[in-house]
Amino acid sequence: MIRPYETTVVIDGTLPDDAVEKEQQALEDFFKSSAEVEKIDVWGKRQLAYTINKKRMGHYVVYYYRGEGTVPAAFEKHVKLNERVLRHLTVVRDLKNEAAREAFAARKEEVKVEKPGEDGDDDSETHSYHADRED
Repeated sequence: MIRPYETTVVIDGTLPDDAVEKEQQALEDFFKSSAEVEKIDVWGKRQLAYTINKKRMGHYVVYYYRGEGTVPAAFEKHVKLNERVLRHLTVVRDLKNEAAREAFAARKEEVKVEKPGEDGDDDSETHSYHADRED
């Protein structure tokens, strides 16, 4: 059964940029050969929350893809002995949550657009309601 997955990978932050790009490309090629890649989100170099193999920095990359249930297991086997990959985590994505997040973001943008007072018509009564109050 084909399912949507999300795999987050932390690549060694002490590697030069060209080595990181090469590693990202190798992982991307793996996913493209065994699954349908939807999106790749490169977060870049960030400080780790805790030390991993005496390293404090890591390059984060998130792969969104659809594939059979064997793909995450094959990926695990593929990166298990790769010393350049510090950590990885694969989860099954919940498409209902993603649709709800997108709808919420669209509503939030709608509210920003309809915000009163931005059209140049300044209603002084609504902004100075405390002016005629007695203390």
